[in-house]
Amino acid sequence: MSAGRPLKFKNADELEEAIRAYFDYCDERVDVKFTKEGEMIEIPNPRPYTISGLAYYLGTTRQTLLNYEQKDEFFDTVRAAKAKIEAFVEESLWTPKVAQGVVFNLKNNFGWEEKQSLEHSGPDGSAIKFVSSTPEVVNEDEWNNDN
Repeated sequence: MSAGRPLKFKNADELEEAIRAYFDYCDERVDVKFTKEGEMIEIPNPRPYTISGLAYYLGTTRQTLLNYEQKDEFFDTVRAAKAKIEAFVEESLWTPKVAQGVVFNLKNNFGWEEKQSLEHSGPDGSAIKFVSSTPEVVNEDEWNNDN
């Protein structure tokens, strides 16, 4: 049994409650604007969901949060939070001005990959035939006589 720092969250319910509070915190952000008449209005401007933002809100680090996922008791709770964040990030791909950052996030936090598939075929669609072309070995006398 390894000794280490005691867990910040005693059980999955405690962690899940704190995670729910983070999502509420993100969703409740508003910008305050004033109309020409001086009337104050609040415009919803939710914070983006991020793994690092969640970790910061929980008072821990991103790596510590990911370490919780390795513990059976917390696995489902952390996995569900990551799935919600991943869905949010994926939906953000539809906003062109932030797409590059979103792609970076998906690759580094959720294991997404870019893949290319190439197919090679001959002119008629058949397989390409490869012919080995090893050079002929000639001795020096033959070489000199031919050149």
